[in-house]
Amino acid sequence: MLATCAEIVGAKLPDNAGEDSVNILPALLGEKRATPLREALVHHGGNGRLAIRKGDWVFIDAKTGNANKEPEWFKKERGYQPHAFAGELYDLRADLSERRNLYGERPDIVRELKDLLEKYKREGRSTPGERQENDDPGK
Repeated sequence: MLATCAEIVGAKLPDNAGEDSVNILPALLGEKRATPLREALVHHGGNGRLAIRKGDWVFIDAKTGNANKEPEWFKKERGYQPHAFAGELYDLRADLSERRNLYGERPDIVRELKDLLEKYKREGRSTPGERQENDDPGK
């Protein structure tokens, strides 16, 4: 939102402001794009765990995506299957409800998304610009 607001008022953001913000004003004005606005999107859970979405893929960088401690009845309803993997990987095109963890079947996608997430953490941002210090180096 910050980059969009800056565009509206004609301000230039410094590198250390809105490090992950993208100007979505063209989309709000109905302009069509040939390519996505960003390469990937990082999700930050309330417990500090991170996930990343790129295209149809979602990688959760934690043993379980059950960060909010869903009740057993809800896990059963959504078809959650316990696993021994270090993370979770879902193909949203084929599995929008995230029931089939592909972590063990697609190590190539796991590595690509984990590497991209680590790059964003090292750079302190997911957009072009000067490297920024991460508030929590462990994340």
